Amino acid sequence: MTKQAVLSLTLWLVCLSSSLSAQPLQSASARVPQDLKKLSIEELAQIDVTSVSRRSERLSETAAAVSVINPDQIFRSGLTTLPEVLRLADAIDVARVNSSTWATSVRGFTTNPANKLLVLIDGRSVYSPLTSGTFWDTEDMVLNDVDRIEVIRGPGGAVWGPNAVNGVVNVITKNAASTLGDYVSVGSGSDEHIFAVGRHGGRMRGGAYRVYGKYRQHGEQVFTDTGADAGDPVQLGQAGFRMDSSSDGPVTWVLESNAHRGTDGFSDRPDGDVAGGHVLGRWNRTFSDSSALQAQFYYDGNYRQVPSQFTEKRHTFDLDLQQRLKRGRHDVVFGGEMRFSRGNDIGVAGFDFDPEVRTNSLLSVMAQDEIAVRPNRVFLTVGSRFDRNDFTGFEVQPTIRARWAIDARQTAWGAVSRSVRLPTRLDTDLQLIDPATKQVTLTGSEDFKAEEVVAYEAGYRIRPVPPLSLDVATFVNRYDRLRSAEATLAPQPMIVLENLLNARTSGIEVAGTAQLRPVWRLHASYSYLHKQLSFDPGSHDVFRGTVEGNDPPFLLSVQSWLDLPRHTALDALFRRVDTRPDPVVPAYSELDVRFGWVVRPRWDISVVGQNLLHPHHSELLPANAPQYDFRRGVFARSRWYF
Repeated sequence: MTKQAVLSLTLWLVCLSSSLSAQPLQSASARVPQDLKKLSIEELAQIDVTSVSRRSERLSETAAAVSVINPDQIFRSGLTTLPEVLRLADAIDVARVNSSTWATSVRGFTTNPANKLLVLIDGRSVYSPLTSGTFWDTEDMVLNDVDRIEVIRGPGGAVWGPNAVNGVVNVITKNAASTLGDYVSVGSGSDEHIFAVGRHGGRMRGGAYRVYGKYRQHGEQVFTDTGADAGDPVQLGQAGFRMDSSSDGPVTWVLESNAHRGTDGFSDRPDGDVAGGHVLGRWNRTFSDSSALQAQFYYDGNYRQVPSQFTEKRHTFDLDLQQRLKRGRHDVVFGGEMRFSRGNDIGVAGFDFDPEVRTNSLLSVMAQDEIAVRPNRVFLTVGSRFDRNDFTGFEVQPTIRARWAIDARQTAWGAVSRSVRLPTRLDTDLQLIDPATKQVTLTGSEDFKAEEVVAYEAGYRIRPVPPLSLDVATFVNRYDRLRSAEATLAPQPMIVLENLLNARTSGIEVAGTAQLRPVWRLHASYSYLHKQLSFDPGSHDVFRGTVEGNDPPFLLSVQSWLDLPRHTALDALFRRVDTRPDPVVPAYSELDVRFGWVVRPRWDISVVGQNLLHPHHSELLPANAPQYDFRRGVFARSRWYF
């Protein structure tokens, strides 16, 4: 999307806000955020999720390892960006590379980019067909408008398609009817130099709408080796709208759009430029309590310039249809998807993509059936997705899941699934050229195959007493045809990207929530990962698997929410990350703390301290590139509801 198009869309949003602002508003009391501790632990377990099977089901009844981040957790964390907020989920590895780059994954393979986690925002995939993974610098949003974030640990390819190898993150925003009125939030501090959010919501004929804008300027970090300023600040501005029809009646629809523009700072080159936007529409028709149809379409356009690497212009179109039918003991979801993505990728300074322009298509059908083997007690889910893509042809991603409701307080489940990661342009089209000799030193391969995992999972949930809940999940994963960097001498010395690396991983994830006092709640999670890499015969991988193997053996996090007298609160997030092996990042612990004060029913103030245990620390150090540490920071934030 061009800069002119971004500016035009922003101006149009302002005009839309003016034209709709005369609509009546909901009462102010309905706009006050819900307090997390008003929900009991049992009620939290009954929250509906949709990401596991593409239909609504209770969190406690899912046959998968799932955690949900709710709006009050987001607010009380004091965090300001989406990748930071993901740290609130169980057993997820979130590591910063520099001010604009994050590596996020579950169950291992936290590389840059982390290519085995599929991220969706309101059903729109933000997985990059260029490099794989997610460009988190542009996936910013008004966090106050997030309804929930569902994080699935484990393969999701049978439901969501390729690239959901280790997990799925599904960010679901609020219906416009729940964000009526005016909302403003501003903040500033040592690291978060400035961020400002404004939103207006109102009613329109047959539904509701909201328009919003956000601007954020984040400060530079420090070099790992010297502690000097790294000169990598980032800034991003965005604007958007959402319109929802009334929920009354059998037909509902959603229309939303967003545009953004910003710059990414780099310590060793000029600033990069990012811009883009999307339009998404969704239509639902409910025929009965046991039958519903959904159609969704989105367009996504993005521009990204990284000096000394590449410039990309990408356009993506996606159409998805889904039908649910419930008959007797069978609850069936089936549908299909068509996606077309065209990328114009221009390499610079030794980077090259051949061909320069490539259009990729993905055609899919899926079906899944949950069978009540023993009603209200034992359920079996069988399903698969069938995909046709331009890189590897035909792919099948099946799953079989079983769930046993032992009683009202206990659930056990197990699953076997296969998922794949499709090649991207980084795997097939990239060439690195030595500027002096003009010789190709690294190249992708048109024969690059899909990476695959076969995963075996099991889990157990229990609420032994009302103030306590426990959730345990275990897994054993077998990966084949992972990306390797093979040294070859013919026809000239170079590195060729191939699929000669394999892996076996296993682990356990434990999470628990305890209501220690009516005003104090704790949530803790711990995960352990064991990984073993191997190579096919004849492999000459120049990195010997260090890129894919750079994961900490364990992660620990503890969240605390404490209500204090006089409408104040003290909330904290502690995290412990074990050592990363290569490049070595020593184990570290960090602590974020928020002190909040509700001055009036529609006005609150927060003071947030981040990374308080050290002046600065490393999280993920790329090889052969500038390496950064992330500083201790303090900022203040104020929110108003009108």
